[in-house]
Amino acid sequence: MTGFLSPDILKYLSSQERFEAIRREATRRGGRRLRDFSYANPYDAPLPFVIEAIEEALKSDRKLDLQYTPYGGATITRRLIAESVSVSHGKPFDWQDIIMTPGAMAAINVVLRAVKTQDCNDEVVIITPCWLDYPLYITNLGMRPVFVPLDPDSLRLDFQRLKSVLGPSTRAVILSQPANPTGMLYSQNELQQLATVLKEASQQILLISDECHRDVLFEGKTFCSPVKYYDTTCMIYSFGKSWFIQGQRIGYVAISPAMPGRRTLTELFQRLCRTMGFCTPTTLMQVAVRKLLGRSPDLHKLAARRERLLSELKSFGYQIPSSEATFFLYPKICGANEWQFVETLAENGVLVLPAAMFHHAGHFRLSITASDQMVEESLSVFREVAMKSHG
Repeated sequence: MTGFLSPDILKYLSSQERFEAIRREATRRGGRRLRDFSYANPYDAPLPFVIEAIEEALKSDRKLDLQYTPYGGATITRRLIAESVSVSHGKPFDWQDIIMTPGAMAAINVVLRAVKTQDCNDEVVIITPCWLDYPLYITNLGMRPVFVPLDPDSLRLDFQRLKSVLGPSTRAVILSQPANPTGMLYSQNELQQLATVLKEASQQILLISDECHRDVLFEGKTFCSPVKYYDTTCMIYSFGKSWFIQGQRIGYVAISPAMPGRRTLTELFQRLCRTMGFCTPTTLMQVAVRKLLGRSPDLHKLAARRERLLSELKSFGYQIPSSEATFFLYPKICGANEWQFVETLAENGVLVLPAAMFHHAGHFRLSITASDQMVEESLSVFREVAMKSHG
């Protein structure tokens, strides 16, 4: 049994599968000595208050706390999240505006499925470079991804390019704020301009704001959501990033309180959670969320690691775009081909991701969730590869 995967889907699967082959070979050679900067799996120990909250949820004396919840999530959890988001985003969110999902991937799929019509020409605009699987999900749902590159020099939003692709088949625009992989935090002025462009479109366009990294900010920066300026916005969030429990898969979609017809959308999202079959989060994590709301990790250790990498990589000749957020740095490669560059690093026991995985070129992404020991052991490798590339 092979199933059916279209050529377009296979195309979007290919870059990650190519990297996984590189990872397997590097792991075979290096084993536990591998320095892993690829995915954002925190190599530091889990945060004690997170473990305590999960343990407390397991020991709950409420008889139904670990049983089925309604599609859309447990009402208590949704109410508490709505209260929290109302404070953080300055908008009066109601509990019905929150749809619980098993992480951001499920949330994105629910929202994308909701904008699909019977028109075979449905398009979703993606600001690129972008998180690797946006176009995969769009294509799998029978829609067409339309890539809009950032400004090539600044890696900031290019509004003229965005205007040029919006048309009658555009159903949604998706971007991450802060941006993955670049680490950019879009300014209020940029978000206002984005809202203006979308409001001037010939039809209503849903903005999907992927805010998974909004709590991972550095240099005293503050976060602003596009929902502040554009009413037709759905926010995507994953608690795993903020609490360093990526694999626990707990997140939500939040519908703007000013969204036209938002109650109809709430009902649609709940129906899709059932229809799609994989969009209901565990009750364990829904209960744990209640105990964790308002808690955030101390980022000082991550910030120090980030500064160490920035300083050393720049001294080796790497050009690194300015960024203020996320777990990621996005340097330009040393050499002409990012796959060759990534393979060379892997041969020397260092794993990073090529820009091709983010539908871009000329860069690589590294995650500061690697351990301090990995950072120190990798610096000589980054230096040697840069020196060879520079001749």
